[in-house]
Amino acid sequence: MKPDIERVGDLLEQLVAIDSVNPDMPGGENGENEYGDFVAEFGRDLGLSVSRQEVVDGRANVLLELDGGHARTLLFDIHLDTVPQEGELGSARPVREGERVYGRGACDVKGSMVSALLMFESLVRDPPPLNVALAAVVDEEYRKRGAHRMAADFAADAVVVGEPTSLETVIAQKGILRFAIEAAGKSAHTANPELGSNAIYSMLDAVAVLRALPPQVMPAAPHPLCGEAKLTVSTIAGGVQVNVVPAGCQAMVDRRMLPGEDPMAVWEAFVELFSGSEEITVGKPYAAEAGVESGPDAPIVRAAASACRKLGRTGLIGVPYSTDAAAYAPLGRDFVVLGPGDIAQAHSNREFVELAEVAACAGLYEDLVRSFANEDGGG
Repeated sequence: MKPDIERVGDLLEQLVAIDSVNPDMPGGENGENEYGDFVAEFGRDLGLSVSRQEVVDGRANVLLELDGGHARTLLFDIHLDTVPQEGELGSARPVREGERVYGRGACDVKGSMVSALLMFESLVRDPPPLNVALAAVVDEEYRKRGAHRMAADFAADAVVVGEPTSLETVIAQKGILRFAIEAAGKSAHTANPELGSNAIYSMLDAVAVLRALPPQVMPAAPHPLCGEAKLTVSTIAGGVQVNVVPAGCQAMVDRRMLPGEDPMAVWEAFVELFSGSEEITVGKPYAAEAGVESGPDAPIVRAAASACRKLGRTGLIGVPYSTDAAAYAPLGRDFVVLGPGDIAQAHSNREFVELAEVAACAGLYEDLVRSFANEDGGG
């Protein structure tokens, strides 16, 4: 099944027009619930089972289920939230130019949502020997609380995470470790700086250590699909006044984790790295998420590879960013990340997705479902 391009465009424009900026980000006053309402109504119109799952502060996941009473269940996870709007073509107002739709969320990930909803239209007409569900989840762009709640409460044999992968099958992704480093000093008048201790200077020394990428905190070898681990000092702030020696300085560190690394063990290595310093303190992580991967022989990976071959996509790849797969893989659920659009367009001020790719993905998702149903004897 490959849907009509005009139908794809109309549905995508409707979704992009719904403001669903994450409430924990600027401009997120409306939250994701209006978008969730749309998905729920779409599911009810198809005769699917529809339920809501409270996550946080009145924000709710929406679950659509095509449940035929089979032994196995395949879950599609597609997030509802977007990052804040920026610029005319980054707004919630959709702009149609030729065979593209521009607007915040078009690529990340309302294109994937359109593909999944249109897949369900086809599946209800010809149900597979498999239970199929769609989790429309909140909060992917901040703390992934929607996916973590869904993973804990809903049993699925495997998960397809909808993200812009240019219809390539992603089976590995990096994780995230984020924490603050604090430098302590002593204030003094800048006419006599020797009477104080400059916290910014201490922080610069600490940053120099981090830029050297010491082996205690970085793996020796790259991952075959995800490449090298990365470390970035991404913000720094210190001092209160130009004529006062700064008594404090803070830097934020972003460390991208490879599959197989333990985030807390890596954080402890940072603590040890600065354990001999009286000025530097390593704060506890506020994000610690392992990198994850599926084996190439997992049934969901074989099913996705089979479906993608029909479109000329033959590789299995890894990506340097994190997705909702991080919530499911630690619980033993094999996954693939797969969807229309190029990640380079996500979060940009000219975000767009090609309608032909969204249409192709609807057919790809259906082929994947049917292939997965036949894996290991089906349901």
